Amino acid sequence: MFRGISHRIARQFTAFVFLLFMVNGAIFLVADFGNARRQGLNRLERMSRPALEWLELESPVFPPRMPPQLMERVRVSDASGETLYSGSLFPSVPVPRTRGISHIIVGDEQVTILTSPPGRSGQIVQIAEIDRWQRGETPLRAGIYFLVSLLVSALTYVVGLFFARSSLRPAEETMARLEQFTQDASHELRTPLAALRSSLDLALKTGRLQEGIVSAKQDVDDVTRLVERLLELTRLDQFHLQRSPVDFSSLLLSSIDRYQALANEKRVQLIGAVDPAVNVQGDGALLTQLVGNLLANAIKFSKPSGGTVHIGLTDSSLTVRDEGIGIPPDMLPRIFSRFFQADSSRARGGYGLGLALVKRIVKLHGWRIGATSVPKQGTIFTVTFG
Repeated sequence: MFRGISHRIARQFTAFVFLLFMVNGAIFLVADFGNARRQGLNRLERMSRPALEWLELESPVFPPRMPPQLMERVRVSDASGETLYSGSLFPSVPVPRTRGISHIIVGDEQVTILTSPPGRSGQIVQIAEIDRWQRGETPLRAGIYFLVSLLVSALTYVVGLFFARSSLRPAEETMARLEQFTQDASHELRTPLAALRSSLDLALKTGRLQEGIVSAKQDVDDVTRLVERLLELTRLDQFHLQRSPVDFSSLLLSSIDRYQALANEKRVQLIGAVDPAVNVQGDGALLTQLVGNLLANAIKFSKPSGGTVHIGLTDSSLTVRDEGIGIPPDMLPRIFSRFFQADSSRARGGYGLGLALVKRIVKLHGWRIGATSVPKQGTIFTVTFG
């Protein structure tokens, strides 16, 4: 869809540029033609002055004593039209019968002639000039300009397509994420909704309504938690981080205390090695959520017999290491994807959104997160600041 939109925008922009070039070219050709015509007339008028002054002499001499450049452009006729003197430019030029400016085609050239009124002696002076702009050149100039416009338009299309794709790329990526998110969310919601329907059907069939209602309520709670996680991800996708100083050491110690009860329930020991006074620039609420998700993930995937979760904090990084079931190597690159769950984790609940939230929070802060794991030995998550 966006590829077609990019081409359409590029075509529309190219058409506008091409039309602009055509209009500009027409104006330029008309202006250049008019300017050439004016310059030619001005030259003729300047050259006619010395010729007329020469005719004012009582006994003009032939050939006239004029500059050579002027002599070849001058023709002098008497009142009857007989030629008294003709420069080299005139033998093939017919004598115009009108006074003033005349435009005559001689062979393949256009010539402009300025014919002066008869002087005191009745003689007529004509000055000729070959036009700088010949009419035959107009199609050639228009064709060249048209070709240049086509080349510029082709370049405009390429450049316009590049900028259109660059401008639409964020929208395209957003749309792709939205489509994938919708597909994943639809898939994940199908399971708890099917379980809810089964619980209600079973309750109606067996008549054990109280058990059915309790089971259905649990299924509704599962759907509610999933929807809440989806909303959290949606908010983070549109979140603009407002940084402020955060005492990460105190925040981490508080989170460890808060998750101690859950760890005890799972027979997991939390061991913290937290450097004092580690301060970062970030959002305290999001960082609390980040730490909580990592701790909950480490506790959940510890071995059934229990184990130890080691939490470390320095000025440069946060590490959370468990001694749990680990992650297969082929699945490790996908653990931060939304809704991804390794096969061995499905029986443990969850929707594969916790680590996606962690990844998004880390990215918002401009940090990096990585994971290493050995199956049946444990996993280490490392958040690197800066």
